[in-house]
Amino acid sequence: MEEKKRVGVVGCGVISEVHIPLIKRRDNLVAVCDVKSELAKKIGEENSCNYYESFNQMLEKEELDVIHILTPHNIRYEVAELACKKGVHFIIEKPLAHTYEEAVRLIDLLKIYPEIEATVVYQNRRNKSYIKLKDELKNFKCGKILGLEATVFWRRDLDYYKSAPWRGKKVESGGGLLINQAIHTIDYLQDIGGEIKSISGGISKLKNVDLDIEDTAAIKLEFNNGIEAFFSGTLCNFSNTSISLKVYCQGGNYTIRDGQLFLNRNGEEKILEKDEKGEIKDYYGASHEIEIKSFYDSLGNNEKLYLSLTESLKSLKIITDIYERGDLK
Repeated sequence: MEEKKRVGVVGCGVISEVHIPLIKRRDNLVAVCDVKSELAKKIGEENSCNYYESFNQMLEKEELDVIHILTPHNIRYEVAELACKKGVHFIIEKPLAHTYEEAVRLIDLLKIYPEIEATVVYQNRRNKSYIKLKDELKNFKCGKILGLEATVFWRRDLDYYKSAPWRGKKVESGGGLLINQAIHTIDYLQDIGGEIKSISGGISKLKNVDLDIEDTAAIKLEFNNGIEAFFSGTLCNFSNTSISLKVYCQGGNYTIRDGQLFLNRNGEEKILEKDEKGEIKDYYGASHEIEIKSFYDSLGNNEKLYLSLTESLKSLKIITDIYERGDLK
Protein backbone atom coordinates (compact mmCIF):
# COMPACT_ATOMS: atom_id res chain seq x y z
CA MET A 1 0.00 0.00 0.00
CA GLU A 2 1.31 3.44 -0.98
CA GLU A 3 2.50 5.55 1.94
CA LYS A 4 0.29 8.54 2.66
CA LYS A 5 1.67 11.98 1.89
CA ARG A 6 2.16 14.56 4.62
CA VAL A 7 0.21 17.60 3.46
CA GLY A 8 -0.06 21.24 4.53
CA VAL A 9 -2.56 23.91 3.53
CA VAL A 10 -1.57 27.58 3.24
CA GLY A 11 -4.67 29.76 3.31
CA CYS A 12 -7.84 28.79 5.19
CA GLY A 13 -10.40 30.78 3.20
CA VAL A 14 -13.53 29.47 1.48
CA ILE A 15 -11.72 27.32 -1.08
CA SER A 16 -9.98 25.39 1.70
CA GLU A 17 -13.41 23.91 2.45
CA VAL A 18 -13.04 22.08 -0.88
CA HIS A 19 -9.39 21.05 -0.55
CA ILE A 20 -9.23 19.90 3.07
CA PRO A 21 -11.85 17.12 2.87
CA LEU A 22 -10.27 15.82 -0.33
CA ILE A 23 -6.83 15.75 1.28
CA LYS A 24 -8.13 13.87 4.30
CA ARG A 25 -9.80 11.20 2.19
CA ARG A 26 -6.47 9.90 0.93
CA ASP A 27 -3.54 11.51 2.76
CA ASN A 28 -2.48 13.01 6.09
CA LEU A 29 -3.38 16.64 6.71
CA VAL A 30 -0.50 17.61 8.97
CA ALA A 31 -0.84 21.39 9.26
CA VAL A 32 -2.78 24.45 8.15
CA CYS A 33 -1.75 28.09 8.03
CA ASP A 34 -3.47 31.47 7.76
CA VAL A 35 -2.44 35.01 8.64
CA LYS A 36 -5.69 35.23 10.59
CA SER A 37 -4.54 33.35 13.68
CA GLU A 38 -8.05 32.64 14.98
CA LEU A 39 -9.08 31.17 11.63
CA ALA A 40 -5.94 29.01 11.50
CA LYS A 41 -6.66 27.79 15.03
CA LYS A 42 -10.28 27.04 14.21
CA ILE A 43 -9.49 25.07 11.06
CA GLY A 44 -6.58 23.28 12.74
CA GLU A 45 -8.63 22.20 15.73
CA GLU A 46 -11.54 21.11 13.55
CA ASN A 47 -9.19 18.88 11.59
CA SER A 48 -6.99 17.72 14.47
CA CYS A 49 -3.80 19.07 12.93
CA ASN A 50 -1.17 21.67 13.73
CA TYR A 51 -1.87 25.29 12.83
CA TYR A 52 0.30 28.32 12.12
CA GLU A 53 -0.04 32.02 11.42
CA SER A 54 3.20 32.06 9.40
CA PHE A 55 3.78 29.82 6.39
CA ASN A 56 7.52 30.29 6.91
CA GLN A 57 7.19 28.77 10.35
CA MET A 58 4.99 25.94 9.08
CA LEU A 59 7.44 24.97 6.37
CA GLU A 60 10.37 25.25 8.79
CA LYS A 61 8.81 23.08 11.50
CA GLU A 62 6.84 20.48 9.55
CA GLU A 63 8.19 17.72 7.31
CA LEU A 64 5.78 18.01 4.39
CA ASP A 65 5.55 16.28 1.04
CA VAL A 66 2.94 18.58 -0.54
CA ILE A 67 1.33 21.92 0.21
CA HIS A 68 -1.86 23.41 -1.21
CA ILE A 69 -1.40 27.15 -1.82
CA LEU A 70 -4.81 28.81 -1.37
CA THR A 71 -3.66 32.30 -0.46
CA PRO A 72 -4.40 35.75 -1.89
CA HIS A 73 -2.90 35.88 -5.36
CA ASN A 74 0.01 38.24 -4.63
CA ILE A 75 1.86 36.00 -2.14
CA ARG A 76 1.71 32.74 -4.09
CA TYR A 77 5.18 33.16 -5.57
CA GLU A 78 6.65 33.75 -2.11
CA VAL A 79 5.06 30.58 -0.72
CA ALA A 80 6.02 28.53 -3.79
CA GLU A 81 9.63 29.73 -3.59
CA LEU A 82 9.98 28.56 0.01
CA ALA A 83 8.30 25.26 -0.86
CA CYS A 84 10.89 24.70 -3.60
CA LYS A 85 13.75 25.43 -1.22
CA LYS A 86 12.29 22.93 1.26
CA GLY A 87 11.78 20.24 -1.39
CA VAL A 88 7.98 20.35 -1.10
CA HIS A 89 5.67 19.78 -4.09
CA PHE A 90 2.71 22.15 -4.43
CA ILE A 91 -0.76 22.71 -5.84
CA ILE A 92 -1.86 26.31 -6.47
CA GLU A 93 -5.45 27.43 -6.87
CA LYS A 94 -6.06 29.53 -9.97
CA PRO A 95 -4.63 31.95 -10.96
CA LEU A 96 -0.97 31.02 -10.80
CA ALA A 97 -0.09 34.54 -9.64
CA HIS A 98 -1.58 38.05 -9.51
CA THR A 99 0.35 39.14 -12.63
CA TYR A 100 1.54 37.42 -15.77
CA GLU A 101 5.11 38.49 -15.07
CA GLU A 102 5.13 36.90 -11.62
CA ALA A 103 3.59 33.72 -13.03
CA VAL A 104 6.49 33.54 -15.51
CA ARG A 105 8.93 34.02 -12.62
CA LEU A 106 7.32 31.11 -10.82
CA ILE A 107 7.71 28.86 -13.84
CA ASP A 108 11.33 29.95 -14.20
CA LEU A 109 11.84 29.13 -10.52
CA LEU A 110 10.91 25.51 -11.16
CA LYS A 111 13.69 25.27 -13.73
CA ILE A 112 16.09 25.74 -10.81
CA TYR A 113 14.28 23.02 -8.85
CA PRO A 114 13.44 20.37 -11.47
CA GLU A 115 12.68 17.77 -8.80
CA ILE A 116 9.70 19.83 -7.58
CA GLU A 117 6.33 19.02 -9.12
CA ALA A 118 3.62 21.65 -9.27
CA THR A 119 0.23 22.28 -10.82
CA VAL A 120 -2.43 24.97 -10.87
CA VAL A 121 -6.09 24.04 -10.40
CA TYR A 122 -8.25 24.44 -13.51
CA GLN A 123 -10.73 21.86 -12.34
CA ASN A 124 -13.35 22.70 -14.97
CA ARG A 125 -11.24 21.03 -17.63
CA ARG A 126 -12.05 17.79 -15.78
CA ASN A 127 -15.81 18.28 -15.94
CA LYS A 128 -17.62 15.52 -17.80
CA SER A 129 -19.40 18.04 -20.01
CA TYR A 130 -16.13 19.62 -21.14
CA ILE A 131 -14.36 16.31 -21.71
CA LYS A 132 -17.28 15.16 -23.85
CA LEU A 133 -17.26 18.45 -25.76
CA LYS A 134 -13.54 18.14 -26.52
CA ASP A 135 -14.08 14.58 -27.77
CA GLU A 136 -16.94 15.72 -30.03
CA LEU A 137 -14.83 18.54 -31.46
CA LYS A 138 -11.73 16.38 -31.90
CA ASN A 139 -13.72 13.88 -33.94
CA PHE A 140 -15.56 16.56 -35.96
CA LYS A 141 -18.96 15.19 -34.95
CA CYS A 142 -20.52 18.47 -36.13
CA GLY A 143 -17.87 19.48 -38.60
CA LYS A 144 -15.43 22.36 -38.40
CA ILE A 145 -15.51 24.88 -35.54
CA LEU A 146 -16.61 28.32 -36.72
CA GLY A 147 -16.89 30.40 -33.57
CA LEU A 148 -17.00 30.48 -29.77
CA GLU A 149 -19.11 32.42 -27.30
CA ALA A 150 -18.87 32.52 -23.50
CA THR A 151 -20.58 34.40 -20.68
CA VAL A 152 -20.22 34.82 -16.93
CA PHE A 153 -23.11 36.80 -15.45
CA TRP A 154 -22.77 36.78 -11.66
CA ARG A 155 -23.44 39.07 -8.71
CA ARG A 156 -20.88 40.16 -6.15
CA ASP A 157 -21.96 42.72 -3.54
CA LEU A 158 -19.70 44.78 -1.31
CA ASP A 159 -20.04 42.24 1.50
CA TYR A 160 -18.13 39.76 -0.69
CA TYR A 161 -15.12 42.09 -0.71
CA LYS A 162 -15.46 43.07 2.96
CA SER A 163 -15.23 39.40 3.95
CA ALA A 164 -11.83 39.15 2.21
CA PRO A 165 -10.58 42.69 1.45
CA TRP A 166 -7.69 41.51 -0.76
CA ARG A 167 -10.23 40.58 -3.45
CA GLY A 168 -11.00 44.25 -4.08
CA LYS A 169 -7.38 45.46 -4.23
CA LYS A 170 -5.60 45.08 -7.55
CA VAL A 171 -2.18 45.05 -5.90
CA GLU A 172 -3.18 41.84 -4.09
CA SER A 173 -5.69 40.16 -6.40
CA GLY A 174 -4.30 41.29 -9.76
CA GLY A 175 -7.78 42.30 -10.89
CA GLY A 176 -11.44 41.50 -10.54
CA LEU A 177 -13.92 39.62 -12.70
CA LEU A 178 -11.43 38.39 -15.29
CA ILE A 179 -8.70 37.01 -13.05
CA ASN A 180 -10.89 35.84 -10.18
CA GLN A 181 -14.25 34.66 -11.55
CA ALA A 182 -13.93 34.34 -15.35
CA ILE A 183 -10.49 32.80 -15.73
CA HIS A 184 -11.88 29.24 -16.08
CA THR A 185 -14.20 30.35 -18.87
CA ILE A 186 -11.45 32.23 -20.69
CA ASP A 187 -9.33 29.11 -20.32
CA TYR A 188 -12.05 27.19 -22.18
CA LEU A 189 -11.89 29.64 -25.09
CA GLN A 190 -8.12 29.48 -25.52
CA ASP A 191 -8.01 25.72 -24.98
CA ILE A 192 -10.48 25.18 -27.84
CA GLY A 193 -9.38 28.05 -30.08
CA GLY A 194 -5.62 27.49 -30.03
CA GLU A 195 -2.97 30.06 -30.95
CA ILE A 196 -4.25 33.63 -30.76
CA LYS A 197 -3.96 36.04 -33.69
CA SER A 198 -5.51 39.13 -32.13
CA ILE A 199 -7.15 40.36 -28.91
CA SER A 200 -9.36 43.38 -28.31
CA GLY A 201 -11.63 44.34 -25.47
CA GLY A 202 -12.13 46.44 -22.39
CA ILE A 203 -13.00 46.48 -18.71
CA SER A 204 -15.12 48.74 -16.52
CA LYS A 205 -16.67 48.97 -13.07
CA LEU A 206 -20.38 49.57 -12.86
CA LYS A 207 -20.84 48.79 -9.17
CA ASN A 208 -18.71 49.07 -6.01
CA VAL A 209 -16.93 52.00 -7.67
CA ASP A 210 -14.58 52.61 -4.74
CA LEU A 211 -12.74 49.37 -5.52
CA ASP A 212 -9.86 49.49 -8.00
CA ILE A 213 -10.82 46.31 -9.89
CA GLU A 214 -13.17 45.64 -12.79
CA ASP A 215 -16.58 44.05 -12.43
CA THR A 216 -17.51 44.00 -16.13
CA ALA A 217 -15.59 43.03 -19.27
CA ALA A 218 -15.89 42.18 -22.97
CA ILE A 219 -13.22 40.43 -25.04
CA LYS A 220 -12.99 39.64 -28.76
CA LEU A 221 -10.48 36.96 -29.80
CA GLU A 222 -9.35 35.85 -33.24
CA PHE A 223 -7.31 32.65 -33.56
CA ASN A 224 -4.76 31.70 -36.20
CA ASN A 225 -7.04 28.95 -37.50
CA GLY A 226 -9.80 31.42 -38.34
CA ILE A 227 -12.01 30.75 -35.31
CA GLU A 228 -13.52 33.83 -33.68
CA ALA A 229 -14.55 34.09 -30.03
CA PHE A 230 -16.42 36.57 -27.87
CA PHE A 231 -16.55 36.72 -24.07
CA SER A 232 -18.75 38.94 -21.96
CA GLY A 233 -19.06 38.98 -18.21
CA THR A 234 -20.19 41.00 -15.23
CA LEU A 235 -20.49 40.82 -11.47
CA CYS A 236 -23.41 43.26 -11.57
CA ASN A 237 -26.09 40.80 -12.57
CA PHE A 238 -29.25 40.46 -10.46
CA SER A 239 -28.22 36.91 -9.51
CA ASN A 240 -25.60 34.26 -10.22
CA THR A 241 -26.58 32.58 -13.47
CA SER A 242 -24.94 29.61 -15.12
CA ILE A 243 -21.68 30.08 -16.95
CA SER A 244 -22.29 29.50 -20.64
CA LEU A 245 -19.93 28.24 -23.35
CA LYS A 246 -21.22 27.91 -26.92
CA VAL A 247 -19.36 26.36 -29.85
CA TYR A 248 -20.69 27.10 -33.33
CA CYS A 249 -19.88 24.35 -35.84
CA GLN A 250 -20.77 23.69 -39.47
CA GLY A 251 -23.31 21.02 -38.59
CA GLY A 252 -24.72 22.26 -35.29
CA ASN A 253 -24.00 24.07 -32.02
CA TYR A 254 -22.75 22.80 -28.68
CA THR A 255 -23.57 24.58 -25.43
CA ILE A 256 -22.36 24.00 -21.89
CA ARG A 257 -24.74 25.51 -19.33
CA ASP A 258 -26.24 24.46 -16.01
CA GLY A 259 -23.63 21.71 -15.73
CA GLN A 260 -24.72 19.98 -18.92
CA LEU A 261 -23.54 19.69 -22.52
CA PHE A 262 -26.24 20.25 -25.12
CA LEU A 263 -26.16 19.66 -28.87
CA ASN A 264 -28.50 21.69 -31.06
CA ARG A 265 -28.80 20.35 -34.58
CA ASN A 266 -31.54 21.30 -37.05
CA GLY A 267 -33.46 23.07 -34.31
CA GLU A 268 -33.54 20.06 -31.99
CA GLU A 269 -31.60 20.15 -28.73
CA LYS A 270 -30.48 17.11 -26.75
CA ILE A 271 -28.30 16.52 -23.70
CA LEU A 272 -25.01 14.75 -24.40
CA GLU A 273 -23.47 14.80 -20.90
CA LYS A 274 -24.09 15.94 -17.32
CA ASP A 275 -21.58 17.06 -14.71
CA GLU A 276 -21.52 15.86 -11.14
CA LYS A 277 -22.63 18.41 -8.57
CA GLY A 278 -20.10 20.06 -6.28
CA GLU A 279 -20.34 19.52 -2.54
CA ILE A 280 -19.68 23.13 -1.52
CA LYS A 281 -20.81 25.44 -4.35
CA ASP A 282 -22.21 24.40 -7.71
CA TYR A 283 -19.91 26.72 -9.66
CA TYR A 284 -16.85 25.00 -8.18
CA GLY A 285 -18.11 21.77 -9.75
CA ALA A 286 -17.05 18.36 -8.52
CA SER A 287 -13.77 18.03 -10.39
CA HIS A 288 -11.35 19.28 -7.73
CA GLU A 289 -11.13 15.69 -6.53
CA ILE A 290 -10.08 14.45 -9.99
CA GLU A 291 -7.59 17.29 -10.37
CA ILE A 292 -5.99 16.71 -6.97
CA LYS A 293 -5.92 12.93 -7.38
CA SER A 294 -4.22 13.27 -10.78
CA PHE A 295 -1.47 15.35 -9.19
CA TYR A 296 -0.86 12.99 -6.29
CA ASP A 297 -0.94 9.94 -8.55
CA SER A 298 1.73 11.56 -10.73
CA LEU A 299 4.25 12.23 -7.97
CA GLY A 300 7.33 10.14 -8.57
CA ASN A 301 5.94 8.69 -11.81
CA ASN A 302 7.04 9.35 -15.36
CA GLU A 303 3.52 10.04 -16.62
CA LYS A 304 2.32 13.49 -15.57
CA LEU A 305 -1.46 13.57 -15.43
CA TYR A 306 -1.80 17.12 -14.16
CA LEU A 307 -1.97 20.50 -15.90
CA SER A 308 1.44 22.08 -16.41
CA LEU A 309 2.06 25.56 -15.07
CA THR A 310 2.99 26.69 -18.58
CA GLU A 311 -0.45 25.71 -19.88
CA SER A 312 -2.06 27.84 -17.18
CA LEU A 313 -0.20 30.90 -18.46
CA LYS A 314 -2.35 31.12 -21.60
CA SER A 315 -5.54 32.39 -19.99
CA LEU A 316 -3.55 34.69 -17.70
CA LYS A 317 -1.84 36.21 -20.78
CA ILE A 318 -5.22 37.02 -22.36
CA ILE A 319 -6.37 38.68 -19.15
CA THR A 320 -3.12 40.64 -18.79
CA ASP A 321 -3.39 41.90 -22.38
CA ILE A 322 -6.89 43.24 -21.67
CA TYR A 323 -5.77 44.88 -18.42
CA GLU A 324 -2.96 46.63 -20.30
CA ARG A 325 -5.22 48.04 -23.01
CA GLY A 326 -6.79 50.85 -21.08
CA ASP A 327 -7.63 52.53 -17.83
CA LEU A 328 -10.36 51.13 -15.66
CA LYS A 329 -13.39 53.44 -15.67
